Amino acid sequence: MNANSRRWLLIRVGLVVANVIGVAFCFAFTALLRFSGQQANTPPVVRSLVAIGLWPSLVLVPMAMGFAAAYFWRSLAFRFWEYLVWWLVTALITPLGAYLILSEGTVCLLIGFPVLFVCGFAGVMLGWVILRSKTSTLNLSVIPLLLLVTLLEGEVRRDRRSAMEDQLHIEAPVETVWRYVVAFPRIDAASAYWLNKVGLPSPLETTCEGPFVGARRECIFTDGLVFREAVSEIIPRRLLTFEIVEQPSNPELLGHLTLHRGQFELREESDGSTTLVGRSWYTLHMRPLWYFDWWTRDITSHVHLRVMRHIKQLSESSR
Repeated sequence: MNANSRRWLLIRVGLVVANVIGVAFCFAFTALLRFSGQQANTPPVVRSLVAIGLWPSLVLVPMAMGFAAAYFWRSLAFRFWEYLVWWLVTALITPLGAYLILSEGTVCLLIGFPVLFVCGFAGVMLGWVILRSKTSTLNLSVIPLLLLVTLLEGEVRRDRRSAMEDQLHIEAPVETVWRYVVAFPRIDAASAYWLNKVGLPSPLETTCEGPFVGARRECIFTDGLVFREAVSEIIPRRLLTFEIVEQPSNPELLGHLTLHRGQFELREESDGSTTLVGRSWYTLHMRPLWYFDWWTRDITSHVHLRVMRHIKQLSESSR
């Protein structure tokens, strides 16, 4: 095999192995997720181990992929831009495979790709620095260090419940606004939010058995998705709280986000108008938390405001 053929072989092997590692992590996390959900009497020690490895970190997994690619590319004398280009090719294959094989949601892949690319390239550069060193002690010392970082990352990234709140002023009395808070008719206008245009479902209408505790609600989104809810607290013309009892199995949500509760609060202003407050409580399972929580809060806010603006339009036109 001549030098050029060997070069292309190592490039392709590094590309393939990196993605195989990524797929292996995904299947391992999926297996852990199913195991955790099916074992009601799982011992506490096992649950702790599952908690450490249950949700994939889009920092460590791409870094492991990048490091693996760097291992096979270490003898190719790449320049910086060549590392950058070939990692970009590698990183583009990952979401394509996740979409075709794992049926991952388009929006999740778009949001996750910047982290995949940046952290994966950091892994490539880390591998380049370590593997080019002739000091075996340095190479060996990195292995336990990476294992330690992986375990510590699992311990500090415990899930926590978060809340998001939005407010909207409505030129209508609380009695009028309340009629559309309990349930509202279909929203005919298309969403202008760019993520809705590329596949993220948006709210269409809400149905409810009535304004009483225990009433069943359904929040209907595009693509036929339905969030089944139950009214848990109600103060007429002031407060409506509902629990999410069933979340649809949608690729954009499954395994990424758990919605717990929603709430509308109406505040009567001195001039007879109303301030409508919308709140949602959720648990985000994706890491890094700061990055994905920013997106989650932005998406949640757009859901709130789409519904609240519809209520505003209905209320103000009913005066």
